[in-house]
Amino acid sequence: MELEILFEDIDLDGATIGYFKDKKVKCYGVLLGEKAKVKVTKKNKDFLQAIPIEILEKSPYRIKELEDHFLSCSPLQISTYQYQLELKQKILHKIFGKDLELVPAKETLGYRTKMEFSFFIDDQINLGLFKRGTYKAKYKLPNGCILASEKINTFAINIIKNLNKKNIDPKILKGLIIRESKSEDQLLACLFIKDRNITINSSFYDEFDMEKHGISISYSNPYSPAFTFEQAIEQLGISQISQKLKNLTILYGIKSFFQNNIPMFELALEDIQKQINGSNIVLELYSGVGSIGLYLSQFVEKVLGVESNEEAVKFAKKNAILNQINNFDIINCIAEKFSYDQDFDTIIVDPPRSGLHPSVIKMILEKLPYKVIYLSCNPITQKENVRILESKYNIVFIKGYDFYPHTTHIETLVILKRK
Repeated sequence: MELEILFEDIDLDGATIGYFKDKKVKCYGVLLGEKAKVKVTKKNKDFLQAIPIEILEKSPYRIKELEDHFLSCSPLQISTYQYQLELKQKILHKIFGKDLELVPAKETLGYRTKMEFSFFIDDQINLGLFKRGTYKAKYKLPNGCILASEKINTFAINIIKNLNKKNIDPKILKGLIIRESKSEDQLLACLFIKDRNITINSSFYDEFDMEKHGISISYSNPYSPAFTFEQAIEQLGISQISQKLKNLTILYGIKSFFQNNIPMFELALEDIQKQINGSNIVLELYSGVGSIGLYLSQFVEKVLGVESNEEAVKFAKKNAILNQINNFDIINCIAEKFSYDQDFDTIIVDPPRSGLHPSVIKMILEKLPYKVIYLSCNPITQKENVRILESKYNIVFIKGYDFYPHTTHIETLVILKRK
């Protein structure tokens, strides 16, 4: 179904909104105030999801997109950067009910330290990305993606060239993750395959500098849309990368969570550090490889991290030793199952997009630490969690950071103090 719609509002997830017969129509790739011909791709009981076919009346803030797959990776690249910031401030106002400071990005292109590619298959293997809202249709990416650095894109393209040169059966391929250390010029790749019995001939790696590159092969469940690390098949070259973060050196691996925009993460760390004053004993849930806790350990008496990813825990312990930090410890445990008797002055959380587990919220409200520091990549779920915590806490600091230029995502930091 094709419709002509005037888009007059913006949703919390960054999609623009119009109406058809009192039914909300959500669309990425259309700016506020634009009239567009759109194609409905999904019907929901609450709204219609659509993609643009033609912009009939253009916004003065619209600019030419930088790549043809922008709807998949960064739907706001059709507008000026200043206007992107204004849109994101509108979103934050809708979520939190007030105007918030939004720190602009230091770099708007090539900032990502991690990229996840699919494959586009024609007469050969190519890099690809799924089209927004589908698990079948894909874009072909001959040059990679502008959100990634030239080094990531070149590394990914060279892997593709070698797959074609070695006549690898495209039917076994599922996806490719590339991670980059911006400070140390290191690259890690994991090629996900759908057949656990396949090995890649060692000559595949001959053209890569394996002192600075690492390539692993992992079997991933072909029936899951996610890139799951179910069985390690091969590993060549380095298996970890090292990233400078403020005055620390942080090691991490292909499976570990690590922030995608280092300069912006450092700005958030500075704000957290300013607010940590007066804290002695700190608990960090969803600790990852220890980036936040290790940095803050320089300003408090003790930090205990809690992390469910076993690889990340091992790296956090390595990072404590590497940086000669003796007042940081970490345990391998799911945050919602963690229980403790010790009193903590401050709890720090940096959860996944789904937000805090109800058990974690319950624990905070029972233990009532003096401060709760909540960094989030999803201000929608963050606000829902904070609303519950506000029964016992007041917000004393709140700020947004544009970790993800050209996308609709926003990072937010909320700090609460016990009433």
